[in-house]
Amino acid sequence: MLYNEFFDDKYDKIDELTKVYSREVIFSYMTLLISKNQPFNVCILDIDNFKYVNDGYGHKVGDRALYEVSRRIEEILGDKGVVGRYGGDEFILVVPGSIEYDDTWNNWHNLLECSKNLKSKDLNALNMTVTMGSSRFPKDSTNIDGLFELADKALYRGKMKGRNCFIIYLPEKHANINLKSERDKVVSSTYIYSTIFNKMTQENIKDGITESLNSLGSFFMIDHLCLSTPNGLYFEYFHPICKKRDFKVIDLSIMKTHINSHSGIFYKNFIEDGLNSKLTAALEEQGIFSAFWVEIKAHGKLFGHVRADIVLNPSGRIWQNLDMDVLLNFAHVLAEELYYRDLKIEDIK
Repeated sequence: MLYNEFFDDKYDKIDELTKVYSREVIFSYMTLLISKNQPFNVCILDIDNFKYVNDGYGHKVGDRALYEVSRRIEEILGDKGVVGRYGGDEFILVVPGSIEYDDTWNNWHNLLECSKNLKSKDLNALNMTVTMGSSRFPKDSTNIDGLFELADKALYRGKMKGRNCFIIYLPEKHANINLKSERDKVVSSTYIYSTIFNKMTQENIKDGITESLNSLGSFFMIDHLCLSTPNGLYFEYFHPICKKRDFKVIDLSIMKTHINSHSGIFYKNFIEDGLNSKLTAALEEQGIFSAFWVEIKAHGKLFGHVRADIVLNPSGRIWQNLDMDVLLNFAHVLAEELYYRDLKIEDIK
């Protein structure tokens, strides 16, 4: 039950930019539902990589895109629930009614499917996706703070999983998740960079490469991570839950047009997104849904590529700036070590 009469006098309390309800209205609505002991689902929805839109296209374009996305989310949700802006690029969705897992799953799955490849008229070349984390009243918590903490844990799990997904909070899976503060995130990223540098500059480069790939693959939950050359795949890391092991070399000639000539990077969140037919076929043959490659290159000499494959998530993976920055820096440090040690990847035993 939506309690539509609650919103009759709330039309002046909407978020100025997105035109959805303000956080104050949504919190008041949740308080009403709790007071009436009306079961409901609450979801925190985050637009993936929205910082890239603001940084790459400017805040005016970002504001218009945010407005268009919010209108689309509200349209998809329809009369099942209400949408409010939590802040920044995050929204709150409240859906009264059944909180049975299957019903909740169907609701969020439908919203995710309908919101895939969100477009903005100012961002013709860019698809936007969302990540959602939800909790249920009264099953998970009987107060607003508790519901948001648990939904935030589910959202965090979705981001770590690769984004472009929804996660319904389940205590047996998500209770032990520790949410990180902004300071913790900075410390964590600094720790990753320093760890990789220390591993890669040790005397035994073989151990450095193996330890680095194991650390990166585990931390970023990458199904398959390796060093690739035309002669083979080396130092392959497989995520423990990845059962696939038969990966093959992909011909560089069919990748050339997709590798950025300046950064040496190739990445795709979804393999069907704008690739030539030969490369699409090569990735599909190996069951790869999403991929990231970066050149191992120093002083004009190309040694190979750091290759990351996602095979377990048919929805692909939204590669994050931290993912790509760390893998790029790993490739740069490795390239310098190979150059000054006068080594080829194939020669490391």
